[in-house]
Amino acid sequence: MKTLLLSLFLGLTSILSVQAQTRFEVPQKVELKTKDDYVKYEPAIIDAAKWLEETDLDKEASKRQQVNAFLLQWVTGSPTVSVEINEQLGKIYGKNAQLLMLYLAGYTKHFLENKGTATKFSAKKAGLISMMNVYKKGIEMSKSKEMDKLIKLTNNNQLDNYINETFK
Repeated sequence: MKTLLLSLFLGLTSILSVQAQTRFEVPQKVELKTKDDYVKYEPAIIDAAKWLEETDLDKEASKRQQVNAFLLQWVTGSPTVSVEINEQLGKIYGKNAQLLMLYLAGYTKHFLENKGTATKFSAKKAGLISMMNVYKKGIEMSKSKEMDKLIKLTNNNQLDNYINETFK
């Protein structure tokens, strides 16, 4: 009986988490002029990052474009978060340009969720992990030797060394 109740609870929880994922609404008429404007949208940016990572690339393409535009608008003008991108990042995602937004989202989400303790290193790591999570789903992805190498390094607990050596 306990097993059945536990199974029902877990099933209901997973259904609710999927519904929560699809409930994210892109803010309309976004005004980003002052620091307070950016702070006001921080919870939406965190939710946008979660939505981008959780929603398969072949689902809700139009909404994904809107979420990407909102995230990019916020990140490019943010007075508090400055995302570092280097040439190696382009090599990692290869032909999967959509993974760049996942990097931006994961990096930014990490900074916002860990104010005061986040570092550029930890944010880079979060961005790379977001990219890998989506890449590993294999949905609308082209093979990337660099991404496969990154996943292998992560599985061998060498991601930190890789970041230190590659993202100086």
